[in-house]
Amino acid sequence: MPAAGRVKPPAVNRFFLGLVALWRAWTDAAAAARLAEALQPGGGVLPAAPPVAPSAPARSEALTLLGLLQREGRLVDFLQEDISGYSDTQIGAAVREVHKGCAAAIARVFAPAPLRAEAEGATIEVPAGFDPAEFRVVSRDTAATHGRGALAHPGWRASKLELPSWHGSPAAASVIAPCEVELR
Repeated sequence: MPAAGRVKPPAVNRFFLGLVALWRAWTDAAAAARLAEALQPGGGVLPAAPPVAPSAPARSEALTLLGLLQREGRLVDFLQEDISGYSDTQIGAAVREVHKGCAAAIARVFAPAPLRAEAEGATIEVPAGFDPAEFRVVSRDTAATHGRGALAHPGWRASKLELPSWHGSPAAASVIAPCEVELR
């Protein structure tokens, strides 16, 4: 077992390390002296690694965002609800509240802005070698990869990213929303 603070390199690395040490010992007197000192009992022990600060409990940013959408707009409640028994009017009323809360949360965290300023239907140029994250080319000509076309959707980009930080325990890392209890 290696001494504290030492890192045991893989066998291939040790082989090349040995060759380098041999060459340096033959060609550099100062390196040979340092190598001789390191090979003495108790010599050459690397200093212990600095202590690593404990990291915050891990949580997926996707779960943090989903938790935010649940808290602000009750999105998960709405999506998990069986809406087949409700009328369109009842669903519309529920969607209005979910939309309002989720839209506010998305605006606060991401400040979405259109990727393109042109109106839908405007003619724009898709450059050769475009970034597929910025353009999705839809064409009847399957060989077409760039050129002029009509803007069907302007796309979206985040103007900012201010996702709230999470400070829960590791056991709660997968919790989207806490249960709610009415005390009596």
